[in-house]
Amino acid sequence: MKIVGIGDLLIPEQYIKEGFQPFAEAGHEVVTIQWPLKDYEELQNINLRVETEGSESYEPPQEILDAVKDADIIITQFCTMTKRLIDYCDHLKAIGVLRGGIENVNEAYAKEKGIKVYNTPGRNACAVADFAVGMMICESRNIAKAHSNLKEGKWVRDYTNKDTVPDFQRKTVGIVGLGKIGQLVAQRMKGFDMKILAYDPYAKSAPDYVQLVSLEELLKESDFVTLHSRMTEETHHLINKERLALMKKTAYLINTARSGLVDEEALYEALKNYQICGAAIDVFDEEPPGKDYPLVTLDNVTITPHLAGGTVDAFTNSPILLCEIMQKDF
Repeated sequence: MKIVGIGDLLIPEQYIKEGFQPFAEAGHEVVTIQWPLKDYEELQNINLRVETEGSESYEPPQEILDAVKDADIIITQFCTMTKRLIDYCDHLKAIGVLRGGIENVNEAYAKEKGIKVYNTPGRNACAVADFAVGMMICESRNIAKAHSNLKEGKWVRDYTNKDTVPDFQRKTVGIVGLGKIGQLVAQRMKGFDMKILAYDPYAKSAPDYVQLVSLEELLKESDFVTLHSRMTEETHHLINKERLALMKKTAYLINTARSGLVDEEALYEALKNYQICGAAIDVFDEEPPGKDYPLVTLDNVTITPHLAGGTVDAFTNSPILLCEIMQKDF
């Protein structure tokens, strides 16, 4: 059996080769190729297109197609698995994706062809959970803003939330999406002695320190709302003008998941008019957003360039985790 791994700028081909060493030791052929990309910005732009327009929005170059033509299994993180690529392969049996979602795979066509699709759930869950908590603290306590001012020689102690700067203890955090990341966020917030609410229509149970509620109740009651839902047609603009209006004026919205979960225009208006206290945002409809991007111009936001899942541990461990998952079937 031949396994072809497609490395990229975040998970280089060597990581895949090392992670799938158990398959090589079992007598299978493991080869890799590096996806030729100019820089990280190009990778981000392709990934954003895929997340908003689907897997067919980017066609891999011919050298990728030639490399996978004889593969029984393809391993990829961000490189797209399109209808054309699938048809190019003579005896493809499975596609393994080194990320939690499978947005870059034409899953419907793969299933139609009898090709199994695997993903790597939770591969960067700790990284994103830690980052989300950091963003809550950073925005509500003005850490990034104070740092930026001091670097510019400004001694600023009062910010837009100067009359309502909160402690975390006895405040309420609302977690939208109680999957692996959401559960890890809840676990971390428990240590802050907070009341924890969660909304997830697919969650059948929750830890005893988490109360499952409706989205409307969560938005009304929470001092911090942090988003960890998957991006689907159902969750597109889950946080819209009407739902932002339910939030407290002293509340903060945290988005380290997908930009499409939030109506950015509605969020901009809510922040500009101080309808909510602040927001911390790691994902945008347009990346990079640029200095004149509406959300970037506001003084009650903390912004970061899509960093939440980007730890060395998350990237190096992904091939190992996916290999363990796929070994059960091969």
